[in-house]
Amino acid sequence: MTVSSAAVGGLALAALISLAAPFAVYFACRRRLTLPGRNIALGATVFVLFALVLEGAMHWYVLKHNPGTAAWMRDHWWGFAIYACAAAALFEETGRFLALRFFAKRTDDAGAAVAYGIGHGGAEALIVGAFSQIVALVLAAMMNAGSLVSTFGHKLPAAAVAKMQSALAGLSFETAVLGGLERFWALLLQIGFSLLVWRAVTRRDLRWLLAAMAAHAGIDSVAAAAQRGQISLAVTEAIVSAVGVVLLVFFLVKLPRRRSPAA
Repeated sequence: MTVSSAAVGGLALAALISLAAPFAVYFACRRRLTLPGRNIALGATVFVLFALVLEGAMHWYVLKHNPGTAAWMRDHWWGFAIYACAAAALFEETGRFLALRFFAKRTDDAGAAVAYGIGHGGAEALIVGAFSQIVALVLAAMMNAGSLVSTFGHKLPAAAVAKMQSALAGLSFETAVLGGLERFWALLLQIGFSLLVWRAVTRRDLRWLLAAMAAHAGIDSVAAAAQRGQISLAVTEAIVSAVGVVLLVFFLVKLPRRRSPAA
């Protein structure tokens, strides 16, 4: 089996989109909004701490270390979907609220929240998107060179290597590029969640935080159902893309302009 040149090109383009997305959004917004660098760094830090470290630790225990919960999650896709969506919403939105409430630099416009969202979504785009796509490119090159099995055959179970080969061989240009577009839409979603939580902070109304959690869980429920084969990839991409387009229009047209000069 080999990976088509079109799929390799799609992976390269997806990695480029993931890498460029946070910078493109930053430069598109910086003339309209005050974007504190501190908030961008804060968003990236909180994503790593709350989504990768703390949420990851809980997933390790529930989905792998504890045999009872791990088996139950495997047998009940709806339970896994509820758990995964609730965990992501709880950890990420709680971290976002604490960061924006106690550590973020405030501005006279929506830039404080947008900057945080760029940092959070940008870190996700680079770590979850670009890194995995670059790894896939390396694996595709090894597979086409005939060295994939010899490299991993004695380190991984045969079934795992076969699954890796099948996934790479089944890639098309379109499915590969979708990975990069997903990271761009996810970045816009993270900015949207940040704007909701910013309202919870500035208006001292936790209902906006609950709204962000509900929106986050709702979006993730689509991905969780797709992961367990309950809905098709095409339906998943259509839903996420539709939400992403709506957010893109909002950011380009409706987001208010800066009311005070940048610091």
